[in-house]
Amino acid sequence: MIDLRNALTQELLLGRRVQHVLTAEDRRAFAGQRVMVTGAGGSVGSELARQIAGCRPARLTLFEQSEYTLFRIEQELAEDFPGVQLDPVLGDVRRRRSVRAAFDAAAPHVVYHAAAYKHVTMTERAVCPAVEANVLGAVNVARSAVDHDARFVLISSDKAAQARSVMGATKRLAELAVLSFESPAFRPVVVRFGNILGSSGSVVEVMIARAMRGRPLLVTHPDATRYFMTAQEAVALVMKADLMGRGGETYWLDMGAPVNLMTLVQRLQSLLERSGGRAPSVKVIGLRPGEKLHEELTTHGLELCQTSHKRIWSARQPECDAEAIRRVLRALRDDVDRNDAMSALSDLCAGVPEFEPSPEAWRAAAAATGEMSEIRTYPSVVASPRVA
Repeated sequence: MIDLRNALTQELLLGRRVQHVLTAEDRRAFAGQRVMVTGAGGSVGSELARQIAGCRPARLTLFEQSEYTLFRIEQELAEDFPGVQLDPVLGDVRRRRSVRAAFDAAAPHVVYHAAAYKHVTMTERAVCPAVEANVLGAVNVARSAVDHDARFVLISSDKAAQARSVMGATKRLAELAVLSFESPAFRPVVVRFGNILGSSGSVVEVMIARAMRGRPLLVTHPDATRYFMTAQEAVALVMKADLMGRGGETYWLDMGAPVNLMTLVQRLQSLLERSGGRAPSVKVIGLRPGEKLHEELTTHGLELCQTSHKRIWSARQPECDAEAIRRVLRALRDDVDRNDAMSALSDLCAGVPEFEPSPEAWRAAAAATGEMSEIRTYPSVVASPRVA
């Protein structure tokens, strides 16, 4: 069995050294803090919880909708960090009352918002759930952060750049929404990065599961490339970005060179043979709806500036029309309440003008809605790019 948390295994798959960048000074900055993590049972959220717990916070609130994953991370942290006060909260970011109650009890100094639906092919078929979780959920958490004067860190994705999927568009609109909050004391920070090696449901995890069953490894395209980093690397850099942020910045994490998927498969085959197994065959299945051949970390026309850390880059997002975003959010809430997927997809396009939904997304939305809804139009919510 391949252990994807093993540093040597990670380095062999990535083709580079794994770097852990959280320093003793960084850890001291979180000591005595009250910290909340949403999506605390997920791949990124659970690693955030582990590394924050190691900083000896005054209180660590684990907010998660999955009972099983919340139970698992609470048990792990309670055993590994017995001196840390843990507050597991079974809640849903889509429910404003649930979010407000958790904030009232925790009174956090900082919240890391990692809760989201992340699978591209799944969200292509489920626009209303994706909008409700990824956009409206982020807004619910950000509003409570404003009310409690808490720092807010949005975990975003490389798929938000030049979005071609529902998942990417919802993450991009979440960025725009939280950055448009008009509150002088609110200090939102957005952090974008790509794929987490071995995260739940990720390409590597799926490939290993297929190999264990003697099935061929599925590759979307022989020329496809993806950015990868370990959860430990990503989380350490997210925490450093939070500490350096003044508010309103978007940070991009340096993930190294993109990895060709066929190269990744060959490395995985080699690891399987070393562990006593047989190298499975490979089957090319073609790009699926919403998938890109090559991922991007930034948006065209936006210039990145290096920060004080060599693996963190920063830029100011383009100015956006806050009122237009509020109109789109109101429309999306109405769409979700009515389960009107066609209108939700149309309004998502209004909020993210560069988004071009796949034909499959339109067909799935039409099938979910049951009839062709009126397609609304708004002016673009984004103005010209502005360099940091």
